[in-house]
Amino acid sequence: MAENLAEGIREQETMAKKIVAEANVESANILATAQSDAEQLIKANKQQCHRQWREKVTETEKNADAEAKKIFAEGEEEAKLYYDEKKGSVEAVAKWLVKEVVASYGSHADE
Repeated sequence: MAENLAEGIREQETMAKKIVAEANVESANILATAQSDAEQLIKANKQQCHRQWREKVTETEKNADAEAKKIFAEGEEEAKLYYDEKKGSVEAVAKWLVKEVVASYGSHADE
């Protein structure tokens, strides 16, 4: 009986070692799968964030371009109005300037 008992214990130990080894392999597989899944999720999230960032940048650039065109058009209109407003006074200023120069330095017609 002692022989059978010792042999039974050895068989149980062998089976237990086999179960532990299989459990280690299974846990390594589960861990590898979990790590792989986590890496894929991280990669997918990074790609999604980059895509959203790129879309936001494109939208912002488009809005900025439209705003810049609007500001430019307003400035151009203001400049045109200023030019048209001052255009009439150019002739009067030119006549005054000629009169002042002639008064200060004389005229070539005098020579």
